[in-house]
Amino acid sequence: MTLAMSMRIRPAVVGDETLLADLNRFVQDLHLAHRPDHFRPTGSEELARWYRSLLERPTTRLWIAEEDGLPVGYLLALVHEVPENPFVRARRWCEIDQLAVDPNRRRRGIGRALLLNAVSTAKAEGISRVEAASWSFNDGAHAMFGRLGFVPKITRFELKSEG
Repeated sequence: MTLAMSMRIRPAVVGDETLLADLNRFVQDLHLAHRPDHFRPTGSEELARWYRSLLERPTTRLWIAEEDGLPVGYLLALVHEVPENPFVRARRWCEIDQLAVDPNRRRRGIGRALLLNAVSTAKAEGISRVEAASWSFNDGAHAMFGRLGFVPKITRFELKSEG
């Protein structure tokens, strides 16, 4: 998908795992800053192995945004399917799991383009439900999701620990 002369979104492929690990630092740094009790520092090699394992799965959808040939962001989506059970109907959906854009390139439509690309791909694959999760501290992501028509679905609470 080409958005302008200088920006394009392409599917990530095996071989892009180191690039994805490098791009991940933008979102991982944010997570570490806000929730060091949950997130841990990680190294590029460990992340690269993890991304490679995802790229080898048929349920993974991963795209890289490039501007002037340089990687500036990525989106990781996972396709889930659950059968009906006594409580819920069977369903298949696309979950936006990770979205990261270089902080120096934000507010230029890159995240929006990645997200719209994921939604379009899901619809082309016959998946009508697209969901995204975001940590409560990530107001920027919440605002973008809202602008694109996403609405809150579930709220998860945690018992605040003492100390």
